[in-house]
Parts: sequence; structure tokens; C-alpha cells
Amino acid sequence: MLLQDMADMLAIEARDVSKVYKNSNFAALSSFSLNLELGEIFTLLGRNGAGKTTFVRICATQLMPTSGTILVFGHDIIREPGKVRSVISIVPQEGRPLRALTPWDHVYNWLQIRGEGKNMAREKTEQILNKLELYETKDRLAMNLSGGMKQKVLVAMAMATDAQLLFLDEPTIGLDPVSRRQVWSAIRDWKQAGRSILLTTHYMDEAEMLSDRIAIIDKGRKIAQGTIDDLRKVIPQNIKVDIAKDRIDIDMLKSYGSVIDTGKSSIRVFTFESAARELTEFAVKKKLTFAVAPITLDDVFISLVHSDDEVDDNDAIADPNT
Repeated sequence: MLLQDMADMLAIEARDVSKVYKNSNFAALSSFSLNLELGEIFTLLGRNGAGKTTFVRICATQLMPTSGTILVFGHDIIREPGKVRSVISIVPQEGRPLRALTPWDHVYNWLQIRGEGKNMAREKTEQILNKLELYETKDRLAMNLSGGMKQKVLVAMAMATDAQLLFLDEPTIGLDPVSRRQVWSAIRDWKQAGRSILLTTHYMDEAEMLSDRIAIIDKGRKIAQGTIDDLRKVIPQNIKVDIAKDRIDIDMLKSYGSVIDTGKSSIRVFTFESAARELTEFAVKKKLTFAVAPITLDDVFISLVHSDDEVDDNDAIADPNT
């Protein structure tokens, strides 16, 4: 299917998707809905075990949903899995390169399996290996590569294809800062070609750097969705103050703003500038350590997930965009 034929379609249209594992009666996803636009990078942000990988595997026809519907470029994942697979590519979280193959072997052979001719497969393999700085190690066996380089081989395999939808399930896990940025650059190039990406991560900087929109998912439920600016509005205040827990009355801190116990040695207070000044003056008088900074996506995430921990599983948490 050509891009012009997809212009009026959603890359992913998911409605009320649930996944319950019968043996444990565990709900990995609960009534999860999502629309991914053509040419968009949509990120699922959440803790380990939140349900991100389950949703990706269902969309990629690797796992059956318990209920709900998912269309990928108009193709139903249950009734038309072959058509779905023809327009997608995936970097699975649990994937590993084959020990006895080289980076070149992995990418070149994968492209030929997907129907590329030898010349085009060779050209695309060279391009992506250079892009991810794997070309110098193209003939080294995967068993002799570092963990980060093995991960980049998987990314190279997925991104060398002409698939219109790319699933990246925590693609930069285990990568050093330089390698992460190489992958980010390749992701941006993929998007510039008009393709769509569903990214999962628990790295806040990655989500902020790449995403057009983000859905925060926890315990199988979507608890917030929107652009970075939309999500920042979840917290009405604009300043955070981290103040040492020692010898401090947490209830007293609530007079300054919203209080979050991050589980560390400090308490976080979301507040405004005037109240932040008062709070820091109080900390100085009490000889308490403190830090002041603007509110970030990380703070939004902690605030939402912390609130979700206090809500019964049957309670709904409002999407700020609805």
C-alpha cells in the first residue's frame, strides 16, 4: 500500500482493547484506546509492566486481545493479520540478534526476506549501518558485539525496511548516550519520510525529544494523553521544591502546594514562585537541604502514577484531553 493511498487513514485505530491472561486472571490492558496519525511519533510512557509491550504485541499481530478492536491502516489485526504485517516493522523489547550472524547478515537477509532485490538490499543495508555507526563492525559476529551494539542491530533491521508503521519497544534500552542519539536521529529521518512510529519508553528525555503526542499508561490503563504542553498542564503549578524529609511536618508542606512523596530522601512540593520563596526561606531557617527547579515531564509522570497508586483499580482517571 502506497503512502498516498493511506492519506485518509489512521496508522492505528484502537478501541477499548483489553488483555486478560486466563491462567492468572491478570489484566495487562484495560479498555485501552488510541489513535495514531499518519506521519506521527506517538509514545507510550510508563513503568515496567505498565502494559506498553502488551499493546505493541497486539498491534503487531503477535498477541490476541481479549476484547476490543484494532485497525492498522484500515486492516483488522484479527481478520487481516497478513495485510497488517506487510506494512509494519518492529523492534521487539525481548529481541536478540543471532549469535553466529554479523550485523550485515542480519539487515541484508531481513530485507531479502521482505522481498527486496539484492542491489536494493545491499544499498539499504549500507545506508542504515552507516547511519547507526555499525558499518565498521558489519562483519563481526553478533556474539562478539557489546549489548548496546546488539540492540542497534535490531533497530537497523527494523528501520532498513520500507514499512509504513514502525513499532519501537524501548529501542534505546542499554545504549550509551551517543548511541541513543544516533537512534533518535534515525527515528527523526524515518518520520521525515512520512512514516508513523509507535514508541514505548520509560525514559522521560526520550519521550520529550521525539514525541508528537504521549499517552501515559499505568497498570494497563491510559491515565493521561496529549502533547508535551498538554501534559504539563496536568500540574497547575510551575515550580517544584524538593526538601529533605528530616524533621519536617509533611502536612505543613501542603499549605505551600501539592505534596508528593517520591520515595527518596526528600519530599517534592509543586508550587508557585511566591510560595517557593517562602518555602526555601523556611528550609534555610530549619537548616534543611532543598532544591528548586521548573516542572518537567518527569514530574507530571510521577504525579500521575503516584495518584494512580492511591486509586482503586475500578476507578477511572480522567484523560486531560477529554
